[in-house]
Amino acid sequence: AVAVVGAGPAGLLAAHDLRRRGYAVTVFEKDAAIGGCLTGKIPAWRLPRAVALRDLSVIAALGIAVRTGVEVGRDVALSELRRQFAAVLLLPGFAGAGRLLAMLDEERPPARGRLLAADPVTCETGLPGVFAGGDAVSGPATVISSLALGRRAAASAHRFLSGTDLRADALPAVPRPLLWRLDIDEAERKRRERTPVMLQPFAPPLDEEEAVEEAKRCLDCSCGLCVKDCEFLTSYCRSPKELARQVKAGVKDALKMVYSCNICSLCAEVCPVDLDTGAMLLAARQQAVREGVGPLPAHKPIVSYYRAGVGSTFTLAMAEPGRQHSKRLFFTGCALPAVSPRNTLAVYDELRRNFPGTGVLMFCCGAPAELIGLEGEFERTCRAIREHAERLGAEELITACPDCTHTLKTGLPELKITTVWEALARRWSPPALRAGARVAIHDSCKAHHEPATHDGVRALVASAGAVIEDVEYAREKARCCGNGGMIYPVDPKLAQRVIQRRAGESPLPMITYCAGCRSALASGGKESIHILDFLLNEGDLHTVARRKPTGSIARYANRLRTKWAFRRLQPPAAR
Repeated sequence: AVAVVGAGPAGLLAAHDLRRRGYAVTVFEKDAAIGGCLTGKIPAWRLPRAVALRDLSVIAALGIAVRTGVEVGRDVALSELRRQFAAVLLLPGFAGAGRLLAMLDEERPPARGRLLAADPVTCETGLPGVFAGGDAVSGPATVISSLALGRRAAASAHRFLSGTDLRADALPAVPRPLLWRLDIDEAERKRRERTPVMLQPFAPPLDEEEAVEEAKRCLDCSCGLCVKDCEFLTSYCRSPKELARQVKAGVKDALKMVYSCNICSLCAEVCPVDLDTGAMLLAARQQAVREGVGPLPAHKPIVSYYRAGVGSTFTLAMAEPGRQHSKRLFFTGCALPAVSPRNTLAVYDELRRNFPGTGVLMFCCGAPAELIGLEGEFERTCRAIREHAERLGAEELITACPDCTHTLKTGLPELKITTVWEALARRWSPPALRAGARVAIHDSCKAHHEPATHDGVRALVASAGAVIEDVEYAREKARCCGNGGMIYPVDPKLAQRVIQRRAGESPLPMITYCAGCRSALASGGKESIHILDFLLNEGDLHTVARRKPTGSIARYANRLRTKWAFRRLQPPAAR
């Protein structure tokens, strides 16, 4: 563990660098907030407070402990810090140098002023393991100079803690420019000439739109939070900046990388500035298709499955039996009918009971086409869904799949999209078959921004008598199951690592509310169970959770069985 005294530019950069190297860092600051001169002395018109605070938020995001209102030398002794921490960095700024001198056993202040004495190359003081830098050593200087000394002190502390030579690979100290006294002969006096007036500025200022475009060219991406949470980024880069460069250079030479992202948007959820790497790579996939190099040959089964899901053999659009029109439709999607016709019919039965007049739209939402870059096919799918809804008089689609929910909200914003789980959470009372069962819930990555779905699923699971133990990456920060983004045929080893990482978050059986997620987790050997099997299947929980995923041929057959079962349904009065 390392202690950093001072939360100005030098101290914060030193803490940032040491934390990035894996050290536990605690910052001590005598003021009530961090930032030093960045927020306390530099005027807001020069450095806007919102900009400074946004950048300072990285400190908390990196897990650096900050103790404000603590002055070293008054509230805590330097000797105490040396006992508690393996290294101490004194970076308090010019104003804080005086009090620290006495603790370093200085008999008198240096001749050049009350500054801390430190080696200009290694930042060592007279005490082992204690380093100093910033304005407390150099005197008042620029912010850049303070940052440079903070980084130099952090590098020396790292070498000290690693047991290596402090001067190994250390940059030499650059002396201040020498001030020369020059004897200059007095020049002949000349009359001042009027400066010509320029009719136009040499370089006109940027307007607002140009300034925004110019700012977008800068991608200062180095905190590493998204890389830490993503198997894809860990495998392919050190920061999204590298991916952006590869994509800009041309997608043709980076196709495997472009098609290996789950498009789960967890990176945007953890990024301090909301950078969505998945959105960038989705655009790259669309570009690959336009250039004729995408999708990949490995995507052929996905394309076939998708086209079957929008073809006449496996699709169905009907009002509730006995009616000509329905204001709402149960949008089944592809996955649920493919793995369980019984559960699909059971959900529709509950919807008819609680929302009379609900019809059925058995159709693919278009997510497979969208995720592999087939923009034209995705737009045609959205158009077909819109036409079916208009023909049946529907204004609302009720979905059972989070991928469908996300895709339909994106492609058909004019329709109301509701999930089965939020619609039935307060109306459906399934039998309490799981009293006392302890389970974890796998939230779908496509449901990051669906809090009503999160709450509805948990309410239904609790109504069955189960005890829920949430995993760390839940709700809006849920991790992908591994099959998102259609990556499995492109990089199966990466997909398995994603599956195992998600499965390892809990030893308990995982409940999913996405049939595709359940298949992915089960393929990795994880005990997992779809919420409808959890609520309706009377079998032993662990036996049901260990069931293997449904095979490809069986999935096609089940979709036909579901369609035929819907067609055989009777009007409510005839049941």
